[in-house]
Amino acid sequence: MKRVFLAATGTVAGMLVLLISVFMALASYYWLGWPDWLRLALAVTTIPAVAVLWFLPGNGRWVRRIVALASIAVFFVAYSQKQVLPRQFVPLHERIVDANFSGDVVEIVNFRDAIHPVGAPAQPRWTTHTFNLGELTGAQLVYQPFGTSAATVHVMMTFAFHNGDHLAVSFEARRTNWEKFDALAGFFRHDQLYPVVGTERDLLWKRLAHVPPNDLYFFDIQGTTAEIRAYLRGLLEFVAELHDRPQFYSTVSESCFTTLIKLSPQVQAAVPWYDMRRWVPGASVGLLQELGVIENDVGEEELIERQKLGPAVKPPWEFPDANAWSRHVRSRIGRPETASANR
Repeated sequence: MKRVFLAATGTVAGMLVLLISVFMALASYYWLGWPDWLRLALAVTTIPAVAVLWFLPGNGRWVRRIVALASIAVFFVAYSQKQVLPRQFVPLHERIVDANFSGDVVEIVNFRDAIHPVGAPAQPRWTTHTFNLGELTGAQLVYQPFGTSAATVHVMMTFAFHNGDHLAVSFEARRTNWEKFDALAGFFRHDQLYPVVGTERDLLWKRLAHVPPNDLYFFDIQGTTAEIRAYLRGLLEFVAELHDRPQFYSTVSESCFTTLIKLSPQVQAAVPWYDMRRWVPGASVGLLQELGVIENDVGEEELIERQKLGPAVKPPWEFPDANAWSRHVRSRIGRPETASANR
């Protein structure tokens, strides 16, 4: 019995070491700052090298295994110390937003208000905008599918103020190229976590100016104004922290939805780590309904269909200001009638 137990333990340990070596190989490949030849060499040789050290029989087997474990330990110590490196980013991600507080008044530096012509490159515009959190009137979750699976969904937040202003927030992977994005890299501390804070006519129209336009869904956040205000303050404080201390984007733990969850102490405490819905943006509506964060008196599918932005949303440049366009957008929510594509 003891021999069977030891054999099973050895098999499990061997499988674990192989899985770790696969992670090490991929992490090496995505390790910015290392020469390309070194990244590729490590990616190719790590798995067979660890396998030889661990599985090769004969004299010195335990010494080789100690070397393998020591190599793994050194790798992960270095991996934990990785820093975000400066790179050449796309114009829309060129500047980093910052937030400066004075009581309830917050000054947003590099507040984005880009122009997005349909099917053409964006024209970035950066401003400084001041908001009074005491004049906050509400918030909405914006849900944007960009694929066919629950994982291919982007979620954003937008906050409304008494004077008609809106502050939209999106957490993204900071891009160096719009044409090429490697989702696998998000598992290996490769891309920078990038907060975008700007107007709705920038963040929302960017999705509608896509060819074909992306679908958007709007869900009112339930809660007192004080609760929503505290959430927004925490969110903007995190934005300021990212300005001073950049962090890595993570497909698992620091993506668009997981970051928003972490900024809500109530949601963070209510959703255990093993609940897979907290890691999958496409599950956000059902999860937040269950928590009472968004409307839950109808089923998830019915709510999603009801809160869909209808077609024929006019472009922002047909309106005198950003606030007028935001009002137009809300007049189109739940309007499924057939119309021409967004232009």
